[in-house]
Amino acid sequence: MSAGGIYDASGNDPLVFDLGSHSIRFGFCDRNSPHSDIPAVVGTLLDGTESTERRTDRIKESLTYYVNTNTLCVPREGMELKNIMLNGLIEDWDAFEYLMDYAYSKCLFTDPQFHPVVFTESPINTKQKREKLAELMFEKYNVPGIMVCKNAAAAAFSCTIPTGIIVDSGATHTSAIPIYQGYVICNAIVSTPMGGNFILKRCQQHFYDNKIDVIPNYLVANKQRVKPKTAPIWSRKNMLPKVTDTWHNYMCKSVLEDFQHTVLEVAEDPLHNDKLSNLPTCHYEFPNGYNQEFGDERFKIPELLFCSDIKKNHLFSLSEIVHLCASLCSKEMRDELYGNIVLTGGNSLIKGFPRRLHKEISMDLKCTRLKLTAPINSTARRFGAWIGGSLLATGDKFYDLWFSSGEYHERGTDQINLNHRYI
Repeated sequence: MSAGGIYDASGNDPLVFDLGSHSIRFGFCDRNSPHSDIPAVVGTLLDGTESTERRTDRIKESLTYYVNTNTLCVPREGMELKNIMLNGLIEDWDAFEYLMDYAYSKCLFTDPQFHPVVFTESPINTKQKREKLAELMFEKYNVPGIMVCKNAAAAAFSCTIPTGIIVDSGATHTSAIPIYQGYVICNAIVSTPMGGNFILKRCQQHFYDNKIDVIPNYLVANKQRVKPKTAPIWSRKNMLPKVTDTWHNYMCKSVLEDFQHTVLEVAEDPLHNDKLSNLPTCHYEFPNGYNQEFGDERFKIPELLFCSDIKKNHLFSLSEIVHLCASLCSKEMRDELYGNIVLTGGNSLIKGFPRRLHKEISMDLKCTRLKLTAPINSTARRFGAWIGGSLLATGDKFYDLWFSSGEYHERGTDQINLNHRYI
């Protein structure tokens, strides 16, 4: 990386970090998918035990941090869990720094000073947070250069689409984000809180209404096979430490997520009472042994994503946010936007999601050509922003997006906010 910001292709491969509210994806750009995908959640424990992990004076000395699934799932007395992200933005910088330490030393096994880095960011990220990220990467990790790009633009780039609408359905929300010639039109972004967490709350409410207990795996010592819809026969583990509510809720959430990924499906058409009895069922067994066939409920739970009643729920349906997004853009662009809709995000992996969204959007279009791209490969759909970031990192035409260490030390962090520095 030169002082002028040009990446030297003969150097070491860049690293790509895709920051999300559910997980953090990172890895070398020469791969087809991220090296690691770890929760955006950290565990913190007031010191009273020795930590084997490396610390610096920038991180709170009074806390021991725990990251990654295998470590987080170990019950520890007094360990609190917290998401380092809030609405797609970095919220807890001390925990984020610890996570970066872990990524370099325990996952990537490399020295950060040898690799320029690409970070994807939410379209609503702030100038101050972008500058703070650049300062951290240059001052602590001594990276040779950094590139920042909007995650929606990166997702579009992964599908080689310069202009279109990115429908990103993640953990905390679903957004319709217009892209024109590779750049995000920020004042036309439309979002709804109906994302993965919204679906999980619907699952939780259904279980509560039907008196189905969500018992996480860590509590179950053994269980017996029982008939569907009969009371489970199981025993509780003894000698467990006194865990916090945040940790217990996290473990319960993992059960809900497994149910969502295994059972839920989006119906091809709006649900009507005369069709409910004909819907296919899916068998599911909970950690404590309770099991049953789930039929119409597995379609009803995600149905609100597509048939929202704004007067009752104060929420737009997903097709409505796409139409509103397009209406906020110039008329000359709309045909091209509707002709290049890209679906990405982990929540979009629910079976039938792309087909139904395409149908709902097309119902309100008369003449405009509609094309919705949803990569069949689940990896490409879930990690679209990371894949796009890796392509940006190695593309010859994007050299001027790099912000070099030399520029940072000469001019400061403000230079990374120039329009030609990020997309």
